[in-house]
Amino acid sequence: MATPMQIPLPSPQKELALNGVCSYHIEGETLYLDVAEVASRRNADSASGELALEIWALEAPYTGGNFSGYLIASQPLGSLSGQHCFRNCSATLPMQMPTEGVWTLVLMLRESTGSSLVTRDYINFSQQVLAECKMTLSLCS
Repeated sequence: MATPMQIPLPSPQKELALNGVCSYHIEGETLYLDVAEVASRRNADSASGELALEIWALEAPYTGGNFSGYLIASQPLGSLSGQHCFRNCSATLPMQMPTEGVWTLVLMLRESTGSSLVTRDYINFSQQVLAECKMTLSLCS
């Protein structure tokens, strides 16, 4: 993935946010991720910790707080200056398959605080996926 360009933002909302259309598709063991915008509404003189876009397979839609699941794919973004954003982030990522079952895929914007990773924003994808014993993922009907 090319280094995203930082672009100034107009108005404050969440401190760190996923904005616009975020989507993925899977081909074999590769996940293709597209994120319209990752925005920092923090003060202009501050910078985020190291950021990453992570796709998790969870048993149910994520609602915040602690969670348990399988990290499917991850894309580091680097640090983001306050009042700026990364736009049109696209990544082609190798996938780690979850165990057999029906899963909700969740895109999380995670920030390193030095001692841990904190979920700053997230999007639950509405279409569940099925992991089968032959280690493939497919959309549930």
